[in-house]
Amino acid sequence: MDNKAQDKLNNLMLRYRRNLPAKLNSIQSQWQEILDHWDPQKLVTLHRDIHSLCGSSGTYGYLELCKLARKAEVFLKNMPFDREATEDVKNTLSAYLVQLKTTYLESPDVQSESSSLLPSSSKLVYLLEQDKSFATDLCDHLNNMGFYPTILDSTADLIVKVKEDPPVAIIINSKYLDKEAIDFLSNRQYSEHPIQVFCFLLNDELLPRLLAVRARCDAFFQLPVDISYFAQVFLSKCSAATESFRILIVDDTKALAEYYSLILTKAGMITHTLTDPMQLLKVLKLFQPDLLLMDIYMPGCTGLELAAILRKEKSYTKIPIIYLSTEDDRNKILFAISLGGDDFLSKPVSPGHLISAVRSRAKRASILNYYMVTDSLTGLLNHSSILAQLEIEIARAKQRKGPLTLIMIDIDYFKGINDSYGHPVGDRVLKQLSNLFLMYLRNQDIIGRYGGEEFLLILPGTFPKDGKVICDELRIHFNHYPFKEQNLEFNATFSAGISYLKNDDEAVLLIKEADKALYQAKHQGRNRIVLCNK
Repeated sequence: MDNKAQDKLNNLMLRYRRNLPAKLNSIQSQWQEILDHWDPQKLVTLHRDIHSLCGSSGTYGYLELCKLARKAEVFLKNMPFDREATEDVKNTLSAYLVQLKTTYLESPDVQSESSSLLPSSSKLVYLLEQDKSFATDLCDHLNNMGFYPTILDSTADLIVKVKEDPPVAIIINSKYLDKEAIDFLSNRQYSEHPIQVFCFLLNDELLPRLLAVRARCDAFFQLPVDISYFAQVFLSKCSAATESFRILIVDDTKALAEYYSLILTKAGMITHTLTDPMQLLKVLKLFQPDLLLMDIYMPGCTGLELAAILRKEKSYTKIPIIYLSTEDDRNKILFAISLGGDDFLSKPVSPGHLISAVRSRAKRASILNYYMVTDSLTGLLNHSSILAQLEIEIARAKQRKGPLTLIMIDIDYFKGINDSYGHPVGDRVLKQLSNLFLMYLRNQDIIGRYGGEEFLLILPGTFPKDGKVICDELRIHFNHYPFKEQNLEFNATFSAGISYLKNDDEAVLLIKEADKALYQAKHQGRNRIVLCNK
């Protein structure tokens, strides 16, 4: 950025910073006026101002303020404007607005790097859709999911925007898949993380699907689109695209292991190095890698022997293994792969080749694993997988001596919803709650469908009181989501029980305690959260 442009940017930032306290005071005053005398029109103005604050604060580097403003905006958007809100709703929004001001007062400065003034590329989405009304509705959904969508008018606009500022995803109607668009999308390599491309198909014929495949689209959807299903796939694909794969590097030469670790870490992966192959099983259990990068020739135990051992261990039969070696004898390379390896890289390997090989193998394994461990309806972890993850997170928390919170959630009167509106509507309720989890919880939080209408949330590094606050936000958002079936509209609620790790607790005990707390929440009238007593 040249000096003149930087000066302009600095002036804009200074002006925004000077005006920000007045903006926050205005929002607070508007809400107080509404509390004194309920006025739907003032609510519309308040929502517009909070929406504006959400967009501008993130752009100018006030990232925490932006997050809180988005929560307040989404909450306000789901409120009924035509009738006065309940005290519970009023108190929740009041708390959000107090948090906005408190957050600014505690941290009035922005980050100094100019790169922080733009939305993260991991949240940018470009949309090329001929139906502008549908595009606008879709943008609202993407906003609520925490993304920054931009509607474009042509392939030329798309090409310029992607080259200027690569997004995490492109959504394109198959009408726009001409030769120029296909050539551009099929050769996309514009960012550290791959850009996900989603295509909306105009009809049920083969041609638009063929064009989507030629453009290397990651998923396509027949119009009219089931928004709930689209959101589930979109979140899953975009999370995988920016996923920080866990790579275990086994090499007896420390300098090489650290070099590979540095290269992969810079590419956004999480690495752990091991120079003593005899410690492999112990490290595997604690680190739980997505892929093993392993030297072949090591003293005491070779990489080939380690691979043979792992392929006979039930827990590690599917973990990808990439060999690293100076070996160039093709027969020996084929023999190494036959023992359980997935790929073979010859030393020395270039950083680009290493990153590409590791990421593609890890991503492929992640996709295959996704279909094996997830619940087909919600896209969350299934019963056995969430229990296995709980065991892993308990072991990690004990090793780090950190907190861990477990939340068990059950949808209230779910049988009545199925009986009154039918099982397809009940499925929609389950999927909406699942999407809510995916939208509002952190990447490191683990979510699973425990069974029926029950869910488990594992929150690593979270104290139980904080977990209760998070769960209560989810409860209120879910409670105010309008489910519609023909001319009928209804709301659903959930109850939750919370347990937490203490001393030498095991998974069975945490689940038992959370279940007991959930029972108490149901017994006390439902639509509430109970924290277990230790």
